[in-house]
Formats: sequence, structure tokens, C-alpha cells
Amino acid sequence: MKAGVFGSVMAWLVLSVAGPAADWYALSPEKFAVRPEAQARIDSAEFDEPLLNAAIFHETNRVRRQLGLPAFTHLAKLDAAADLKASVGVLEAEVKHTNDLPFTATPADRVKWVGLDYERVAENIARISSYDLPSGMTQLGVRPRHGVEEFYRLDTGRAVELQTYAGFAIQVVDSWMKSPGHRANIVDPHLVSLGCAARPCRSLISRHEQIYAVQVFFTPVAGKKK
Repeated sequence: MKAGVFGSVMAWLVLSVAGPAADWYALSPEKFAVRPEAQARIDSAEFDEPLLNAAIFHETNRVRRQLGLPAFTHLAKLDAAADLKASVGVLEAEVKHTNDLPFTATPADRVKWVGLDYERVAENIARISSYDLPSGMTQLGVRPRHGVEEFYRLDTGRAVELQTYAGFAIQVVDSWMKSPGHRANIVDPHLVSLGCAARPCRSLISRHEQIYAVQVFFTPVAGKKK
């Protein structure tokens, strides 16, 4: 891909997530979680990326506060850096932090691309089910129903429901907190700002709905404005 074309594509991606439709970040985590929008079920056909980004941000700050840590500040540019990763990650078979694209190959590259000078950068990524499943359950059954595929729990035979926006945020942050490396980023007191991104995708094996979620953590260069 030529540098000029690549730059135009990346600029479009940054602009597409730079401004959320509503100022979800003005709310506390508790007030956000009870909003009707946050309690709506995720529909990949009408996916609200800014809403899920905010849900993941607020759930992360709720966990931070429980641990006696200062809340992350929100930076829209970090949402854009996270989305640079998510937009590529949904196409990859392997969940990894690097890629072969010029200028945005690493988390640090992606933060630079959106115009931020950093002292510290870290990234969390996950690709998990969109469904409301018990902890540890990853496999679902599939059967035809009314001319479409229906996914169901193998242990009960019952059809599964999609997560709510707030529910998915709890699920993905909990999965990160159970992973030592991801947890270290969330609880690092030297990281001060957070941006999130999430894109719908499908399991490459079972074909059921998943979401590729990204967190980008950031500390600016001392003395520089964010």
C-alpha cells in the first residue's frame, strides 16, 4: 500500500472515532452503568462503538477506584489509537499487539500516529464472545431455527442472549484482570490516561458473534500537554 493511500485510510479511521455521539465520559461509572443505552443488548447490525468504548472505560475506572487507585482520564485520541488496532485485529487469526503495517505496527507507533508524545504506553487486547455466558464457557452449539442459525448453551440447550453494553464491559475487564500482564496495565499508577475501542467480528471457528476490544494506556512526556 502506498504511503499516501495508507495515510488517508488511517486519517479516516482516526476521525471516525474522534468524537463520541454523547458525552458518556461526563458521567460517573455508576451513573453510566444504569443508563438505558448501557443496558441495551449489543446488536452487531446496529453496533454502537462509542457507547461500548465508554462502557469499557467506565468499568476500568470502577475497578481502579475499588483498588484505591486514581481514575484514568479520557483522551479521544487514545480511542483512535485503540481503533487502529481493533480495525486490523478483527481481520487477524492471532490475537497479537503488533502487525506489519507501516507507521502503526506497535502500540507506541499507533499512539504517535494520532499525535501524542508519550513517556509510557501500554495496550490490552481481547477477542471474546458477545454472548452472556458463564465464566470459562467458550464453546456454543448451533442449530437452525426459523431459517437462521441459533446459538445455544451446550450444558442447558437454551438459546444464548447477547450481552448488554455494560455487561460486556464487565466481562472483558474481568478477563483482563485475571491475566497478570493485562492486570498490570490496569493497575499501574504511573499510567494516567485511557482510550478504548471495540469492533464486532465473528469466531473463525464457530462463527458466532465476538467483539475485538482494545485498551490503550498513556502517560504524556513530562511538561507536555496532552
